[in-house]
Amino acid sequence: MKLEGKVAIVTAAGRGIGRGIALCLAEEGADVVVNSYREETTKAVAEEIEAMGRQTLAIAGDITTPDKIVQVVEDAVKTFGRIDILVNNVGGSPASPREPSSGPLAQEVLAWDVTYEQNLRATVLMCEAVAPHFIERKSGKIITISSIAGRYGLPATDYAPAAYCSMKAGLIRYTQFLADRLGPSSINVNCVCPGIIYTDAWKRASVLTVENRPEFKGMDPREWFLGISAGKYPELLEGFVTPLRREQTVEDIGRAVVFLVSDDAANITGQAFNIDGGMIKS
Repeated sequence: MKLEGKVAIVTAAGRGIGRGIALCLAEEGADVVVNSYREETTKAVAEEIEAMGRQTLAIAGDITTPDKIVQVVEDAVKTFGRIDILVNNVGGSPASPREPSSGPLAQEVLAWDVTYEQNLRATVLMCEAVAPHFIERKSGKIITISSIAGRYGLPATDYAPAAYCSMKAGLIRYTQFLADRLGPSSINVNCVCPGIIYTDAWKRASVLTVENRPEFKGMDPREWFLGISAGKYPELLEGFVTPLRREQTVEDIGRAVVFLVSDDAANITGQAFNIDGGMIKS
């Protein structure tokens, strides 16, 4: 196994891509610190990892808050003695909706602030919390989960708001910056940009689309989603077609992460990898 004896932290690992990554790391021998916003999802993934014969530590709570970030790092070191791998998967929309404040541009301010906190600031703070530990050990692997929404060449659509795309682009640039900063301490920092994956966000988008757009009325949401990669809706989702004509899965992302944190990728750092079936060419 490629990761036997390694200790990994995976944030937002209770479902979707995060869960897929955590399980793939465990399959390759890593012990995994599982963080998820909700107690039940955190516990469920931890139990799956334990069933594989790996050790785990379940820490529920909002990983966008500095106190929780520090707790996760300190508890991981206290339990396992070290951290070898950090996977920053937190992103998307906040788990707890927030009401806009009063005043001019209140809705815009709220949209950009919460997107920043969830999709960029949390990852930066997590990296800053773990970096001293990695520097002291002169070893470590950091993976940030961005998105093809942060890559040049993805057209603007209702499915990729400006704030989200901007924060995901920021993660890619931060990855490059951190790789330069931590490289002299033998720390690898890379980024993975998933394509179109049928996680909760795309499930919701698919349901809303078949309910509200007349041309798709009555379609099965899953069937509609599969048509994206096949390029069936050029007027609605121009540029989303993939040359491989198939969807991506959470396991695809998990296996890419396993490669990047293994010794096979010892000389790869500062890179952003599109796992998108060839959708984006840069």
